[in-house]
Amino acid sequence: MTLALLAALCAAAPGDLLTPEETKGIEAVIASMIAAGFPDAAKSEVHFGKLGVTATFDPTKETAPLPTNTSRTQMTVPGSTKMAYGFSFDGLHVKLADGSWLISLAYRFKPKAGDTVDASNAPVVDLAGLTATSVAAKPFHAEKDAATWLEGLAPAHRARAAQAMDVLVPVTFHLKLNADSLAPAIVLLQRAGWPDAAAASLSLADQRARKYWELRPWTEPDAPYDPSGAYPKAKDEEAAWKKAHAQVEPEAPQVALRRALFRWCRAQIMAEDVAFLAPDVAAAACKAAVDPKDPQKFGARADALLAGSKLPVTPAANADLAARLQSWEARPRTPKMMVSGGGEAGGNSLTMSTSFTAPAVAYTPKKEDLDALVALLADERPSRFWDFTGPRTVGDNAWRAVTTLLEADPRTLAKHPAEKAWTPTERKAAAAAVQKWWKDHRKDYAGK
Repeated sequence: MTLALLAALCAAAPGDLLTPEETKGIEAVIASMIAAGFPDAAKSEVHFGKLGVTATFDPTKETAPLPTNTSRTQMTVPGSTKMAYGFSFDGLHVKLADGSWLISLAYRFKPKAGDTVDASNAPVVDLAGLTATSVAAKPFHAEKDAATWLEGLAPAHRARAAQAMDVLVPVTFHLKLNADSLAPAIVLLQRAGWPDAAAASLSLADQRARKYWELRPWTEPDAPYDPSGAYPKAKDEEAAWKKAHAQVEPEAPQVALRRALFRWCRAQIMAEDVAFLAPDVAAAACKAAVDPKDPQKFGARADALLAGSKLPVTPAANADLAARLQSWEARPRTPKMMVSGGGEAGGNSLTMSTSFTAPAVAYTPKKEDLDALVALLADERPSRFWDFTGPRTVGDNAWRAVTTLLEADPRTLAKHPAEKAWTPTERKAAAAAVQKWWKDHRKDYAGK
């Protein structure tokens, strides 16, 4: 059998991998994303390769349309204070019908006057022949190349998984789609016209089935909270799960796609820099991707994340403690590079200056704040702090600060259980226990 014939046979196979119910479910998930505001790639061009972009803007007046840290060149625009930033992005790109670009599945960019997009090294992808071309270029034989991987699946799922891998793994290799980018790529490529995009949800289900921390939120959404951020038992918890699940059962492909999109869109809400989705669109997409009737209350969590995203990164100089805690993040901020020209409008100066700036940390725990921090432990107001479970509150940030200052989890000091699921009810109960303990032990930590 020639490679060309093998590719032709494989190209026809994905459509047979899904049941009509699964196909209908996947199409419904994609439709719900589009309705929520996810970019619609219908009538688009899909490109792959190195995309060159030049964006011109005035850094003293405008927000950069793309992350300046990814810029490779910067040039002054004579006679103005504008700068022309040059970028090069590798990977999968989509030019939408409205002329905007989805770059590397990471950024949305609509060129303005003076901007350029060079796709000479990122040719248009032939979606109709994508599967066959990928299989011919880099054949994959799951039963030989991924035997150990297949053994990790329950026997009833192995045959379909092997068939799916044979035809879809070459595509993910060809387009350089990793586990995180596969879900949004499926939505875009299905709308753009790749016939086998829906079947790629099987690969997503196969990958997710082995990732405990991606599955756990859907069965146990309220995890215990460690205000130190250490979570020392996390590795043991994952190891125990893997031991109990030597062979895994994948989610239905439409469920895997929906849940993977929820996870991806949730991260978009609190993206640090220029993002693919605006926060409000990302939150709407999250809410469109929850389980039926939303038993995990993920819709409310998406709303809380969105509320947190609208809070200032740097609070006002005269902000009170609660406001500073609202802006206090757990992640360090990457310094942003900004290159500006020294010329004035009408001038000819070509001088440039480069600076790296990062917002100041919104709050640093202080011993003199202990009384006020303890009083805020049950505060449910949103904050910019979020972690693997989703949004965190002002109260959760107060727990972080108190733990840092006391060098111990205050629940342990107050002899209150620290392993319970961290629900609003438990937060209040724990806060009450610690506040009672604090009255008797304050002098031991805060002094007179």
